[in-house]
Amino acid sequence: MEEYYSLHEIARVTREFRNYALANWKKALLVFISCIALSIAYYFYQKPKYEAITTFILEEKSSGGGLSGLASQIGLDIGGLIGGGSVFAGDNILDILQSKAILQKVLVSKVDPSKGPESETLADLFLEFRNWKKKWSPEEVQKISYSNLKHPDSLNQKQDSVINEIREYLVKKSLSVDRANKKGSIIKVQVNASNPVFARLLADRLVIEASKMFLSIRTGNALANIDRLQKRADSLLVLLNSKSYNAASTQLLDANPGMKVAGIPTEIAMRDKTVISTVYVEVMKNLEASKMLLSQQTPAIQILDKPSELLEDKRKSLLLLIIVGIAAGGFLGVGWLFVKFLFKQG
Repeated sequence: MEEYYSLHEIARVTREFRNYALANWKKALLVFISCIALSIAYYFYQKPKYEAITTFILEEKSSGGGLSGLASQIGLDIGGLIGGGSVFAGDNILDILQSKAILQKVLVSKVDPSKGPESETLADLFLEFRNWKKKWSPEEVQKISYSNLKHPDSLNQKQDSVINEIREYLVKKSLSVDRANKKGSIIKVQVNASNPVFARLLADRLVIEASKMFLSIRTGNALANIDRLQKRADSLLVLLNSKSYNAASTQLLDANPGMKVAGIPTEIAMRDKTVISTVYVEVMKNLEASKMLLSQQTPAIQILDKPSELLEDKRKSLLLLIIVGIAAGGFLGVGWLFVKFLFKQG
C-alpha cells in the first residue's frame, strides 16, 4: 500500500532538517572548505598542459583516364601507379600515424637541426621534461642518449626499448589521432604535453613523415619503372652513337663495282642503327609518358592548420577550480547532512 505525505508532514520534516543542519553547520562548513582547499591544491599540483593540433586532408588524385589509354597504346603498364585501393584508405591512416615506424623517425629527429648532427632529439627532450631518467635505477639506462645517432634505424637494444616505452606513453596519454568529422576526410593530430616545443614539433613532424611514407608507397613502383626506362634509354643512346660512328667508318668511297660484298658491313651497320634508333624512340615515349603519369597521379597531404609557435597553456584556471570547489562543497556538505538526518530519522 502506497504512503501519502501531507503538506503538514513535509513542512514538519523540513523544519526538523533545518534545525539539524543549523546544529551541525560546523561539520558542513568543514566539508565545504575542504572541497575548496582541494580545488586550490589541484591547481598548483597540475602540470603545464600545451595542446598542439595539426589538421590535414589526404588528397588522392584521380585515375589516369585518357592518359592511361595513351600509355596502353604505346605498351606502358601503369597499373602499379593508378590501380587498386590505397593502403591509406579508410582508417588506416589513423593507425599509421601512431605506428612505431613513424613515431621512431620523429622522436630521433633533431629539435633544432641547425645546432649540428649531435644536437638534442625529440626523444632526449621528452626524457628530460618527463624526468624519466631520474626514475630509472640502472646507471647505464640513465646515460641513454639519441643525439649521436647516425641513422634513425641504428638503435641499440636499450635505445629501442626506451623508444617503445615513449611510444606507448604517447599513444595512451598524449597523442590523439582522429577525424575532425566522423563523416569527413579531414584528419586531426593532437598532442598534449607539458613542453610546448615537443608538442608542436611532434604534431608537425608526424604529418610530414606520414606524407613521405604515403608518397613512397603510392609512387614507388612508378619511380622504379622510370628508373629502369631511363637506364635503358641511356644505354641505347650510347649504343646508337657507337653504331653511327661505325656506319660512317665502314662506308667505301671508291669501292670496286665488281666487289659487291664490300658494302655489306656498311649495310649491316646502317640496319643496326635504324633498329636501335626505333627502339630508342619507343623507350623515350614510354619514359616521357611515365613521367607525365607520375606528375599527374602523385597524391599529396594538404595541411590545413598548424600549431602556432607560442602555444597556450591549457591548465584549468584557479577561478574555475574555485567555482567548482564551491559548487561541490555546497552539494556534498548539504547532501552529507541530509543523509545523516535520514539515518537519524530511521
